[in-house]
Amino acid sequence: MTGVAITGIGVVSAFGVGTEPFWAGLLSGRCPLVPDAHGMPTGAVGGLDPRAFVHTPGGRRIDHASLLALAAARLALDDAGLHDAAILPARMGLTLGSSLGNVGETTPFMDRVFERGAGNPLVFPNMVMNAPLAYASIELGVTGPTVMTTELEVSGEAAIAWGVRTVLDGAADVCLAGATDELAAILPPVLREARVLARDTARPLDRAADGYALGEGAAVLVLEPRARARERGARVYAELLPHPGFGVPSPVHGYPRDVAALVRRLAPVLDGADLVVAGASGLPVLDDLEARVLARTIGTGVPVTAPRGAIGHFGAAGALAVAAAALALHDGRVPPTVGCRLPAREGLDVVVEAPRACRPRVAVVTGLGRGGICRPVRLVREGRA
Repeated sequence: MTGVAITGIGVVSAFGVGTEPFWAGLLSGRCPLVPDAHGMPTGAVGGLDPRAFVHTPGGRRIDHASLLALAAARLALDDAGLHDAAILPARMGLTLGSSLGNVGETTPFMDRVFERGAGNPLVFPNMVMNAPLAYASIELGVTGPTVMTTELEVSGEAAIAWGVRTVLDGAADVCLAGATDELAAILPPVLREARVLARDTARPLDRAADGYALGEGAAVLVLEPRARARERGARVYAELLPHPGFGVPSPVHGYPRDVAALVRRLAPVLDGADLVVAGASGLPVLDDLEARVLARTIGTGVPVTAPRGAIGHFGAAGALAVAAAALALHDGRVPPTVGCRLPAREGLDVVVEAPRACRPRVAVVTGLGRGGICRPVRLVREGRA
């Protein structure tokens, strides 16, 4: 099967701005999340200077979620060595995902509408879901195919799948693919009332898991045809294989209950995998479902890691998980699952406490979401496709 080369990675996360602090932080096993006023862990992106990433006058009104995406995109292009390269704007694509978009400005705008009957029209363009796509495409000069996806907590995986298809279809020579989501002030109180947040520490795949931690961030990958990447001598982190995703019967706002049906659909994607990057966040219902599926498909011989204990849980987190999988394939180390001390299910090889040196050939990001949607992402070390 033909793959698409990942030649650049840009990440902004609770660990800081850049792929280097992201990867070093994951490998360290430390947790950058800090308690909020109620003692619950949250992870915001610090040290993000708009002047370093916004280069056009129109970008001065950029919102936070869009800035996260733009920063990750510029970092990815720099990492791929394409910032000074001649790329025809019409041959560059951009696919981004977001679960909630610009919540930080939407909330006060709507408060003002309800209180006064009118909002600030200058803010309104930032509130549409494709604002990050618009800002990034204008700033980067992208005039090729652009797509914005929103698929709850698998928005990142969905956008990356679109990017892979865009390259394989020949619609673009280079496609930037990733996702962004912000930590807005309205989210912690709402989710505390929903009783889905961890009381002190998120513990993915741990028997003491009681909820997830909120985070924010963005990750963008530079995708190119394998032949083009080799021709220009680009570093290839890994190759992505196309997968359209699927759905299984599920409650509208819940996770699938039929484990057997999920096993049947995920087993072919997991076949041959020697690393799994799980979507487990510390939410017991999701973690239990994922652990049961993995126990029946990969067994004990495959290391499993879940980065949401360190970066938090948010719609774009899947894009950061794909970045982590690519870095693990390239670097030969698997980061530990922050917060997990006693894995909840026997039969799974959850990496805990310290990074594990290994040379995985095939990594799978599981991409399980509410409503029965599943957007798995399969990556292979270069030359293994």
